[in-house]
Amino acid sequence: MANKIVIDPVTRIEGHLKIEAMVEDGVVKEAKSSGMMYRGLENILQGRDPRDAARIMQRICGVCPTSHGMGAALALDEAYGVNGALTDNGRVLRNLIQGANFVQSHILHFYQLAALDYVDVTAVAPGS
Repeated sequence: MANKIVIDPVTRIEGHLKIEAMVEDGVVKEAKSSGMMYRGLENILQGRDPRDAARIMQRICGVCPTSHGMGAALALDEAYGVNGALTDNGRVLRNLIQGANFVQSHILHFYQLAALDYVDVTAVAPGS
């Protein structure tokens, strides 16, 4: 007999996500994920100077601003037709920025957003 498992919302992510899975005899037979939140980010940029996109998009998420800014910069590269024109130093600089954010983001995510799921703080707090 198949059991339907629904996780809605999936926590510890930015935005909303729903997962549905059909499990039969301990094996996932079918799975679907769906995002149910329209953020309208494209609408915010309509009528604005395209060069504002990277700065505006970085304000969308407090956890991952660099990735949104980088996505906007890559979209601008595409829109202006300068994909292959990035200098080696520009590419290295973008990679360093993204890499530094990757490290910072993982530290932030674990210690600030997820650690309390793994640690019993009452066990280490005297007098609690």
